[in-house]
Amino acid sequence: MLGGNGSCSPRDDPETAARHAAVMAVGTLLSRITGFLRYASLAYVLGLTLQYGRTNLPSTYNLANTLPNMIFDLVMGGIIGSLFIPVFVEYLSTRSEEEAWHVASSVINISVLVLLVVTVVGMIIAPHIIRLMTVFGTYSTQEVTADVVRAEAAFFLRFFLPQIIFYGLSAIFGGLLNSYRHFTVPAFAPIANNVVVILTVVLFRLLPGARDDRLHMTVLATGTTLGVMAQALVHLPALVRQGIRYRLVLDARHPAIRKIGRLSIPLLGYIFLWQVGTWFLFSLAIRVDGGVPSYQYAQLFFMLPYGVFAVSVITALFPSLSERAARGNTEGFREILNGGLRSTMVAIFPFFVLYLTLSIPIIRLLLEHGFFKSGDTELLAGVLLFFSLALVPYSLDMLATKAFYAMQDTKTPMINNCFVVVVNMTSNYLLFRLMGVKGLALGFSITYLFAMLLDGTVLRFRVGGLGGKKLVRTFSRVAIASAAMAGVTYASFLAVEKLLSPGLPRDFLALAIPASLGLACYVGMGILLGMEELRLLGRMIYR
Repeated sequence: MLGGNGSCSPRDDPETAARHAAVMAVGTLLSRITGFLRYASLAYVLGLTLQYGRTNLPSTYNLANTLPNMIFDLVMGGIIGSLFIPVFVEYLSTRSEEEAWHVASSVINISVLVLLVVTVVGMIIAPHIIRLMTVFGTYSTQEVTADVVRAEAAFFLRFFLPQIIFYGLSAIFGGLLNSYRHFTVPAFAPIANNVVVILTVVLFRLLPGARDDRLHMTVLATGTTLGVMAQALVHLPALVRQGIRYRLVLDARHPAIRKIGRLSIPLLGYIFLWQVGTWFLFSLAIRVDGGVPSYQYAQLFFMLPYGVFAVSVITALFPSLSERAARGNTEGFREILNGGLRSTMVAIFPFFVLYLTLSIPIIRLLLEHGFFKSGDTELLAGVLLFFSLALVPYSLDMLATKAFYAMQDTKTPMINNCFVVVVNMTSNYLLFRLMGVKGLALGFSITYLFAMLLDGTVLRFRVGGLGGKKLVRTFSRVAIASAAMAGVTYASFLAVEKLLSPGLPRDFLALAIPASLGLACYVGMGILLGMEELRLLGRMIYR
């Protein structure tokens, strides 16, 4: 057992929260950049569709690689991320550190045992899992039948399922460090994952033979799982420096463990419902050539600004919200939440404008290389455009959901999610029939607009208001600045496209010039309109 030397006496003033968010923003930005390089390298060697890539690896690889995340979230992910940390923070704040680590050790050991069993069972029944994911059929050609797609996806899945264990360890280790207000390593940890996969793709590219032979597939599958392992293990040195008090104990009867178990029941219901919606979505997407990877690649771009800014704000505020809730400080809780909502809104809106106006030049410059062709660009850009409509609602709703979990309320999100999943599945089905995979992206946006309004309304009544006047004032200023930015961005894009001949210089300038002018316009308008949140974001960037 290692002796502990940490204490949880956090400073939660705005400057400290800005510093924490800034550290995570830098780490998350680097992890998202390396994450993009990871997916760009995969796009280069695999393409996006069978039509251009000449193999079905883009769909089968991406479909199989989504399942460990889905299974982990269904089994333990929500419990670890949304229940364990508030309870651990509560024990650090109100009990002894020794008892808090007794709880943490039990959670670690129980989680690893459960995830190990799930992994083994999943590897045995992998073909049946894939058949469930393709229950409505798959895209097919004369050579690529549904059975070929299913067999290839099942092959990948058996290699990917051990990721479940390391996702669990990564979530626990990162949460423990966040509880002590150590945000650097958890924010930078995904970089290790991305680097391992990039190196794997380089090896994949250098191997002789067809890209879809067993050697290539085995190397790609093994390297992908090793990346998740690296992401988990990179936390250990920081935990040792903090002074972990891990014990080999399984105290399932401890009041904290029972509390987590009791609270997890509605949370598991919430996650199960959402995973049903996710299953339905991918079971539709696999019916279109390139449907699964185009949806996922668009989601990658979608998650970049969310992950850099919104997640940084949410993660930095979550321990503070949890502590205010544990101490019954409702006024402080509302103040922190209001500031988080306004800062998130100001940070996310300009990226919504960029995706709305520049989706084609973004994809063309960054991905249209190797086996990724112009037809792939048109497909992906269309999906990204409809995804962008969800960027602001999604970011605000994630913060609202975390606020419920900070209050250790898992029942309300589960009840709300029943309605959200109905909206999600209905909109996905109807819009997929009309628009294909683009309809799934639009369905996502409609779903999260509804979720934001529902969760925000319930949360407002729950905590006695969200500071509506401040939120409306911020939204009005952001909307004006964003409209001006959209006009400048799109006009400058059209000018560059008209003046320059096709080629890499044109592709670069058609993105760089409009994006730079648009962002400068947004910041300038924000200053003129008196957006006080810009100063906080500026301090985050400076620090």
